[in-house]
Amino acid sequence: MQEHINIDILFTEHAPFLGRVIERISGRGPHVDDILQETFIVAYKKRHKFDASKSLPRTWLYGIAVKLCLGHERGKRRFNLFYNRFSSEITESPRRPDDLMEQESLTRTVRNAIEKMPMKQREVFVLFELEEMDGRQISELLNIPEGTVWTRLLHGRKHFKKQIARITGTGGIR
Repeated sequence: MQEHINIDILFTEHAPFLGRVIERISGRGPHVDDILQETFIVAYKKRHKFDASKSLPRTWLYGIAVKLCLGHERGKRRFNLFYNRFSSEITESPRRPDDLMEQESLTRTVRNAIEKMPMKQREVFVLFELEEMDGRQISELLNIPEGTVWTRLLHGRKHFKKQIARITGTGGIR
């Protein structure tokens, strides 16, 4: 029989990391707490399937969270397609003065660029650049070869620079 899993302890140890990663992968919003909560609900329901000899709890929980993020992305895309098809005109609400602050603008620009990255590149980019994990840690967490981590990071950085150039209109960044 596998090792007993205490969800309370797992939550205390891993929720802050998972919450940051979920937000950075899927963007800021109320869905982050929903995905984080759902991650631990799934973990509780599937606790009997966890095998400590094959995976670390953090790796297992991360895998659950990423699958839920992918599901959220699919749902968001479907909603946007539906909304755009049946909406005659989308008007932007007036900006609040605090929205004009430079830091908020930069944060939105970075989030937009990250959200436009393919998921596999996005997760490696977020873990390396924002969570400051090294290649070996990412390799273990994602259960992929370390060389794949570096390839995805290289392509992710290129994609990120291209998106930043497009969003900011600076062009010429390669």
